[in-house]
Amino acid sequence: MTELPWSALPSLLAVADTGSVTAAARRLGLSQSALSRQLQDLERHFGSRLLERSRRGTRLTPAGELLAQGGRELLAQAEQLQQRVRGASDSVGGEVRLGCVDSIGIYVLPRVLPAFVRAQPRVRVTVSCHSSPQLVELLLAHRLDVAIATIDHPELASERLYQNPLVLVHPHELPESEVPTTLADLVAKPVITFAAGLTVRRLIDDACLRLGLRFQPVMELANVEVIKAMVRSGLGFGIIPDGCLPYNELAARPIPECPVARTIRLLYSRRPASAAVTRLIEHLRLLRRP
Repeated sequence: MTELPWSALPSLLAVADTGSVTAAARRLGLSQSALSRQLQDLERHFGSRLLERSRRGTRLTPAGELLAQGGRELLAQAEQLQQRVRGASDSVGGEVRLGCVDSIGIYVLPRVLPAFVRAQPRVRVTVSCHSSPQLVELLLAHRLDVAIATIDHPELASERLYQNPLVLVHPHELPESEVPTTLADLVAKPVITFAAGLTVRRLIDDACLRLGLRFQPVMELANVEVIKAMVRSGLGFGIIPDGCLPYNELAARPIPECPVARTIRLLYSRRPASAAVTRLIEHLRLLRRP
C-alpha cells in the first residue's frame, strides 16, 4: 500500500468520467504525457491493464473499473479523515467557569449553551447562579472566568449585550379595573419584587425617588421564579424583567410611568484568557442585540 501511486488515482477517475485521456488531462490541469505516465505507473503497480483505447475513446477494463470504484471510496475516506483531523486541531479543551444571574440561567442559557457544547465537546462548562455583585466579586477573585450580569466594574472587561425592560405582572383573571395605571397607584398596592441591592430593585427605587414616591414591597425576594409563584397565588403585583414569562403564565405590561430597563452585560477578566474561555466569550456575543 505504501508503494501505491496515490496521486494517480484522480487521473484514472478523470479518464473514467470523461472517456478521454486528453479531456482528463485538461480537467486536472496536466499535460497529456504527464497523465499518461501516471496511468502507466498504476498499471505497473497492479500488473494489470486498466485502460482500453479505441477510435471511440478510452474506457476502463474490468480491472480498471474495480480500481476506480475502490479509488473513489479511498479518496472519499481520505477527505473525511482530513476533515476530522482539522476539526480536532481546531477544537479546544479545558474548563470554563461561567456565572450568571438567575433569570439568565433559567431563560437564556438553555437556549444558547447547547450549541457551544456541541461545537466544543472537549470543553467542560460549569455554571453557577449568583447576584450581579457576587458575580463581580467571583470574577475579581478569579473564581469565575466569564459572567453574564447586570452591572460592570472598572477592573473587568464589560460588553453590553442588550437592554431588558422591566414589566408589571399579575394573574390573567385580574379585572382590568384593578390594574394600576400610575406608578403612585402601583406603589400603594402590594408589590412583590427583588430584594434591595439587586439591579431590578435599584431601578425601581430610583424611579420612585425621582417622582417623590415611597416604595415598600410586601415581599423582597432573590429568585424570579419565586416572585412569579407568589404573584400567581394572588399575593400581589410583580415587577420582573421582560422575557421571564416563556409560557405566558402571567399577564405582563409596561410599568406605568416607569420605562426602565436593566442592561445585560458580558463580563470577564482583562488578563489573557485560555482558548476555551475565548471561544465561550465569542459564542455568548451572539446574544448581542441593538
